[in-house]
Amino acid sequence: MKYLFVCGTPRSGTTAMWRLLTSDNRICLGVERYGNLFFEKPLTKNLFVKDRFLTYEKGDTFYNDLSSFNNYYDRIEKNFNGYEVVGDKIPLLYKYIERTLASIPEAKIVIMIRNIFDIAASYEARAANKNDDSWSRDKRTASAIQDWRDMLKVIDEFSNDTRIKPVIFEDFFNDQDNNCNLEKLYKFIDLPVNEDNICSFSDMVKQSESLKESRVRRLDDTAIQLICETAPFGLYRQVIKKVRDEY
Repeated sequence: MKYLFVCGTPRSGTTAMWRLLTSDNRICLGVERYGNLFFEKPLTKNLFVKDRFLTYEKGDTFYNDLSSFNNYYDRIEKNFNGYEVVGDKIPLLYKYIERTLASIPEAKIVIMIRNIFDIAASYEARAANKNDDSWSRDKRTASAIQDWRDMLKVIDEFSNDTRIKPVIFEDFFNDQDNNCNLEKLYKFIDLPVNEDNICSFSDMVKQSESLKESRVRRLDDTAIQLICETAPFGLYRQVIKKVRDEY
């Protein structure tokens, strides 16, 4: 069994990566299945066997009914024992990479990188949405910058660890080649790319293109100034240069 985790600053494209990977019938990834538990203790292999993975226990995550939160859990039940890769999509897992790899040494971890302006705009939109009870009203641009900084530091720290693969969102989902980045990702996961993977990826690239046309970055002058004055752009340039040079 292979173990795979997807993480990155919240709003950095972890869900898009989850959608792509879970369109593959060889891969099973939770949707923050252990989104609370991982704060308290290391993730372990026993959490990813069928009976445990599909049975909610108090303290596992921020939702208390798997099927009601996402019907994905119903869809994977019949095929669970046939998956070659299991894991979870937990954005803030990058803060606990060392502990995760100590517990599951063979695990692979994808870390999404996205530009701070889109991330901050998404933080602001979530904070302003009074109907969004899962997001703190205070989690705005300053929080986005801090999370972004922490994520970049982790990537820099683990830059020589082959179990970690940083993926630049803009590069990956704007890939005009439509195969190159996908093949690199699957090589990292240690699975062969098939025609279904290529079709799913092509559809997501097209979807990303159409979404770009409607995307609006709503950041006021104060937020923009805060980003320009405090975001670690030097570290960002250093990290993405290394990622691009390697991949």
